[in-house]
Amino acid sequence: MSPQSFSLHPAWDRMYTSGMTVQEIADFTGRARSTVHRHLQVREDAGARLRAVHEAARLARGPDWPTTRWQHCYKAAQEFYKLNGRLPIDDDVAAEHKLVAWLDSQRATHRSGALSAIKVTLMDMIPGWEGTAPQTILDDRWRQRLEELVAFVAETGRMPRYKRHSSEHEHALGVWIHTQHQRRAECRLLDWRLAALDAAVPGWHSSM
Repeated sequence: MSPQSFSLHPAWDRMYTSGMTVQEIADFTGRARSTVHRHLQVREDAGARLRAVHEAARLARGPDWPTTRWQHCYKAAQEFYKLNGRLPIDDDVAAEHKLVAWLDSQRATHRSGALSAIKVTLMDMIPGWEGTAPQTILDDRWRQRLEELVAFVAETGRMPRYKRHSSEHEHALGVWIHTQHQRRAECRLLDWRLAALDAAVPGWHSSM
């Protein structure tokens, strides 16, 4: 098999034939423009005939083309995965909550068949984006936060504060317990979580 008869970067090919320019591909992938250009040139020379498809797709770019806001959210999700090795799942953390909501909207649009080809191509570069986090993972993270809360109260003799906090760890715990208060008030706190909090930190819901 000739080294030019298959693509070393099939995702780049899909981006290009979806209408993305060489510069846009370079921006999305973090690779040098010259590297992307050379790859596409090699593919064209090998008979892949990508350029004609690219030109037609570029001229047909419509309102479903990724907006600046969409690109910003996408890059944030991509960067999160690179840094953490997983998709955002903890809706008790504000930064993750925003990404979770954005990913959920992409999944819903995709399931309805309305997510454009270029967006699907880009999303496919984030491993497992179509799936949802197993509930067991969310529950384990919640139990871990509860253990940290118990340890904090035992050490300091008080509940963590999310406003006048003395450390980032206290702030994180303060935000978490504040979220539990809100969910309890809205009747959205799961029964087993409410029981676990009542058992581990009696009177926790009267601390605010």
